[in-house]
Amino acid sequence: MKAHCAASDHAGVLGVLRRMKDDGVEPDLVTYNTLVFGLARAGMVTKARTYLDAMAAAGHFPDVITYTSLMNGMCVKGDALGALALLEEMEAKGCEPNERTYNTLLMGLCKNKKLEKAVEVYRSMVGAGMKLEAPAYATFVRALCRAGRVPDAYEVFDYGIESKSLAEVTLYTELDNSLKWLHRMKS
Repeated sequence: MKAHCAASDHAGVLGVLRRMKDDGVEPDLVTYNTLVFGLARAGMVTKARTYLDAMAAAGHFPDVITYTSLMNGMCVKGDALGALALLEEMEAKGCEPNERTYNTLLMGLCKNKKLEKAVEVYRSMVGAGMKLEAPAYATFVRALCRAGRVPDAYEVFDYGIESKSLAEVTLYTELDNSLKWLHRMKS
């Protein structure tokens, strides 16, 4: 199943699941997580979502990996607000989000031009003492600079330094690149 996921072969992923069931092998949590990840990655978010209920019916409750995989797929498909709603559902069901979950949402909200929501997610991360991952940091700083919110970008940079989220060179480089872009746009 993982090989089919790596190849974004959703038909192959579902074929493995079908063969498992035909052979009397019940999927476990890892199998369901792989399935949700593969389908979400292939852009089949609605289909992946149906497996959340199937998992629970089979006695395997979605975990942080399941939810984060689905949120990522939703963000890629342009439904970052739906992914944010899924975060609320996840928390309501007693599943704790982790740094990866928040970084996924931060990046997805920025790419979907939902900067104010991204700022809210970032504030939650800071409040929880979570670290930024390089792609989310770069995307967030770039979005802030493009929106003319340079002081906020510096604040994120300072938090990156303070929390030791990333190597200082990474933090400086991305902020510098974003500021250069902003300068070119103003010229």
